[in-house]
Amino acid sequence: MSEPAGNGRRGSEDTRLKLIRAAEELFSEYGIGAVSLRQINRHAGQRNATALQYHFGTRGALVAAILARHRADVEPRRHALLDRFEADGGDLRALAFALVVPEASKLTDRDGGCAYLRIIAELVQRPDRPLDPSDPESPQESIHRWRRLVADWIPELAVRRLHRRFSAIRILFTELGRRAQDPERRDHELFVSHLVDLIAAILAAPVSEETERLLKGRRRGSRA
Repeated sequence: MSEPAGNGRRGSEDTRLKLIRAAEELFSEYGIGAVSLRQINRHAGQRNATALQYHFGTRGALVAAILARHRADVEPRRHALLDRFEADGGDLRALAFALVVPEASKLTDRDGGCAYLRIIAELVQRPDRPLDPSDPESPQESIHRWRRLVADWIPELAVRRLHRRFSAIRILFTELGRRAQDPERRDHELFVSHLVDLIAAILAAPVSEETERLLKGRRRGSRA
């Protein structure tokens, strides 16, 4: 497909950003599956009906572009916190802090931050998981690095059989998505600190004798 007429490189980049912002607003308000690509095109002020298809091709690619736009802020923040953790040492709360705080910074990002958090909360709760923010494809993503570091701090049973790291990530995004539904709130310090506490507690929770007994009765590889 050729580029819509009248767009230079700068115009093409501007159109792409307008489409992403329009999709953020509509997806966060109505849900990813409830908005047509035509509605996004119209909301972005695009008269050319092929603009969205030209720039993204599919709905999934458009959602991925939304995540990538905000990950550009989140990734260096988390890597910096993990660098500090590895250099200075720390505990599970420090790792929980490194997971939570970079994402929570989006609560005060006026350029689509709350929309991003609501979209990502929907993604982690969808059973089909077309895009799984807790398990991104690129091994360079900070979430993968975080998972590797956390694995040294919790029992192997919690890592391999109970998937506790994934549970922590999904609770993180669910809680941030809930908070992002009220964008007028400005004082997030207490909320973020408590969320760090909760994630640290989830990671540190002992595996009970009852849970171990039930796991022994399950076929390895089956879902907990």
